[in-house]
Amino acid sequence: MGVVLDTLKVEKNAALVVDSAGSPQCHVSLELITFGNKEYSDINDSLLRSGILSPQYLSLTDIHMTPKAAVDSFIQRYVSDYREFFTGIFSDEGSNDAATIGYTLTTKIEEGKDSILNYKAFISNRQDAISTDYTYCLNIDLGSKRLLKLSDIFVPGSEKGLQEAIISRLMKQTGCKTPEGLREAGFFVNIEAYAPNNFILGDKVITFVYVAGEIADRSKGEIQVEVKYSDVKDLLKR
Repeated sequence: MGVVLDTLKVEKNAALVVDSAGSPQCHVSLELITFGNKEYSDINDSLLRSGILSPQYLSLTDIHMTPKAAVDSFIQRYVSDYREFFTGIFSDEGSNDAATIGYTLTTKIEEGKDSILNYKAFISNRQDAISTDYTYCLNIDLGSKRLLKLSDIFVPGSEKGLQEAIISRLMKQTGCKTPEGLREAGFFVNIEAYAPNNFILGDKVITFVYVAGEIADRSKGEIQVEVKYSDVKDLLKR
């Protein structure tokens, strides 16, 4: 597709207490795919501010940075905040476990629909032995050189139709016969069904990605609902 991709890999270990052998550690591991083409530099900037780097320190400034400069800035702030927040906990409780944390990001790019690239970020936040893992998906339109939102894909007022399509597809995926049965199975129990901004524009389907605990019990893990374009054709802008 005429796209040049770069991969930026960074590993950082930082002790909570500098020069202390028994100090808790903060570990940051990033494997970030970016665009090498100069004409896609704005996409790089959008990616870095999209939420794949969390906390979203970079959203606090409008300054355009290269991927390397942005990552260096993120890690510096992450380690600084780690030391500021956890120093009191370590000093008061002396607990290495509570103050041992990690942040891991790996990314992947696949071809999607038409001139769209699917960008997938796999994120893991760890504190002691507890890990929170989730997938964050973005869709890059090479033609317009920007990240796509649901409002770019679906017509205004499409919420109800998307809700029905998601419920219908999730019923098929789970074997539930009715929307009530779906709720009894633990999905959308106290909330209305909705289309998340976490989605993948594939060749024939749009896949809505719900992180663990978002629409069902956390034990069910990440939930992906594949809706065919043909099932929502009247709702599509394109």
